[in-house]
Amino acid sequence: MKYLDYCSLLTGEPVYIAFLSTFQFDPDFFERRLLRCQALTKARRIVVFLDSHQWTDLLNRDVPARWLNRRYLVVPVHRPQGAFHPKLTLLLTESGGQVICGSNNLTRSGCSSNFELLNTIPFNFEGESQEEISIAKEAFTFFEHAARNTDKEIARIVNEWIEETASIYSWIREPIEGESERKIRLIHTYNGSIWNRLVEELNETKPKDFFIISPFHDNDSGICRRLSSKWPRAKIELLVQQGYTNLALRPLKKLSTVVRLSELRNCSRRIHAKLLTWKSENGVGCLVGSANFTTAALDGHNVEACLLLSDADELVDALFDKELSKHPLDPEEFLPGNTEERESESDLPSLRINSALLTSSNEIRVSYSHDLTKPPSSLRLTIHAPGETRPRMSKPIPAKVKATVTVSIPETTLTDTHGTLFAVLIADIEGERIKSLPVWIIQENQLTYEPGEGSTSRKSKIEDTGEGLSEYLDEIGKQFGLAAVVDYLRQFNIRFQDGSGGRPGQRKFRIKKSDPFRADIAPDWLITAKEESANIEEAIYEFADRHEKQRLRKHASRGNINGMENFLDILTTMVRLLYVYYKRGILKKDKLIGYFCNFIELATIGNDRQKDPFDGYLNSVFGNLGGDIGLLQDVCDDTKYLAEIRTVLLIVQSLRFNPNEETRNGAKPTHPREVLLKWADAINSAIFKCKLSEPEQSDVRQALENYRMFSEDEISRFVGELSVMKI
Repeated sequence: MKYLDYCSLLTGEPVYIAFLSTFQFDPDFFERRLLRCQALTKARRIVVFLDSHQWTDLLNRDVPARWLNRRYLVVPVHRPQGAFHPKLTLLLTESGGQVICGSNNLTRSGCSSNFELLNTIPFNFEGESQEEISIAKEAFTFFEHAARNTDKEIARIVNEWIEETASIYSWIREPIEGESERKIRLIHTYNGSIWNRLVEELNETKPKDFFIISPFHDNDSGICRRLSSKWPRAKIELLVQQGYTNLALRPLKKLSTVVRLSELRNCSRRIHAKLLTWKSENGVGCLVGSANFTTAALDGHNVEACLLLSDADELVDALFDKELSKHPLDPEEFLPGNTEERESESDLPSLRINSALLTSSNEIRVSYSHDLTKPPSSLRLTIHAPGETRPRMSKPIPAKVKATVTVSIPETTLTDTHGTLFAVLIADIEGERIKSLPVWIIQENQLTYEPGEGSTSRKSKIEDTGEGLSEYLDEIGKQFGLAAVVDYLRQFNIRFQDGSGGRPGQRKFRIKKSDPFRADIAPDWLITAKEESANIEEAIYEFADRHEKQRLRKHASRGNINGMENFLDILTTMVRLLYVYYKRGILKKDKLIGYFCNFIELATIGNDRQKDPFDGYLNSVFGNLGGDIGLLQDVCDDTKYLAEIRTVLLIVQSLRFNPNEETRNGAKPTHPREVLLKWADAINSAIFKCKLSEPEQSDVRQALENYRMFSEDEISRFVGELSVMKI
């Protein structure tokens, strides 16, 4: 007996296509271990066929997966009367390939710690591999059958791959020759009952002894009783494991003269193997694979795949040696397990996505259905990246019981995604919001691999959010001088984040009131280098230009609601930096006003001027959400977005206000609120268009206080201007 790590079977040349099937699936283990194996790491295509109810269970458990439906395709297979239970793999390479048929699921325990039986059949196109190639043909036929029992859109992809594979490996659909002389066959329940096929085989051999390994049996031990009834003179030995094998002994009491138990005394692994062997005058045969010793498995209710061997003397004898020996067990000493085999009995969710496909034309084609107790008043499709708490897109779709629809995606919605994506349905029913389970979106264009494609915590906080940048610059200046500040500003960039990659929003910019920082007093390092002030002025303008174009405009063009915190972090950092160095006499007022006006447009409706047009962030988010006003209002409230934008307007109006300056109509402004009306209108227009509520006055006051640039009198005057605005 030789123990193998399943990964050791996946060495050798990269495969052209890998077809794998399993009842249970662990994406995290699959990606961390199996995908890194030599045969799969550069596989052109990988398909994992999985029981559809286990797929639903997977969605319920919110398991981590970085490459699911992006590097490899998962195909949920429906089996109305039972489970999709095979453990069959077909790997095709340039020079040959292999078939693996065993008892193990594609899980950590199945591939590493359980006692499983792994049967690998390698073949090549140069040697004498005719029988092995016949097994490969049968495996290919099996996967053709499985592809017919999944969602239509998924089936289309798999069938295209199957047809392409058949055109490259032209032998794979050729008739199997020498059928009567074969000593090993792949049998599966798509071709009928395994029991009937077994009876045909055994009627020719007249078995004298049976040996059975199976962790799961029927409550009435029906298959054992069938064997005894069909071949009453044959002895039956059942290998069991204390506390795990769920064999019921009472139904077998009448067969005590022919049935005996045995156990492994030196095996600590959970015995999950499935094996039926028989001895006759003609030799030893066996059935090995995924089928438990149950009627569901052998009568064809489940989908199972097994190898049927007619000459297995050496293989069976090799199972039990010095490393692994079995011993008789008195039935009175056997403690049955109470674990039932995990069947596909979980109820389908009342609102569900059957498949979601990202097309090459930047559209989502979603197949969905529901059996909600009441018809929804609205139904929306949302898209998330892992770790995002809010959807980056929300679009209305027809509230039908069953449908397939195609939804266009704004061009910038997914430009930053480099991993998996989720689709979720949201139904509104009489004020209640019901969500479907999140489903991994199929990124078809990514599924084919082609070779060749392919500081301190304080500093980290500044890089993430900009928090404390002005204070940090003062420390650099005090220690190293103005040149070091200039150099830092020219190299430093606040990170762009809009929720992708699971990175959460970090809107926590709050300077404590005990902070001694003074915005209006130039520090000594700046005073002593006054003659070099042009250098820092230029560096600050470069910093502002760079972050406006590479950060704020990027947010505005993409319109991802998950980036709202980062947008505000960058915006408030720049407002504070510019204002501080204006008060210190470094920056010019006109330049400052120009920046702030641009910031307001970027935050709201954008600018369509011919020379340098740009999008507005709030406008883009609203468009991506498809009019989901409730979600947008919630996020604006959480981030105090509108309060921050109103605050920028109050600051720039106070800078621009000149009571001695006549306006175009000859009148002189009496209050700051009477200037820069175009930018005030931009905010009002965005709020009106997006149907949002004005921010609370207390939130605007808090935003002003958070800048730590204004006295209490100044803040009161700002808020006074706000209180008389029509908002």
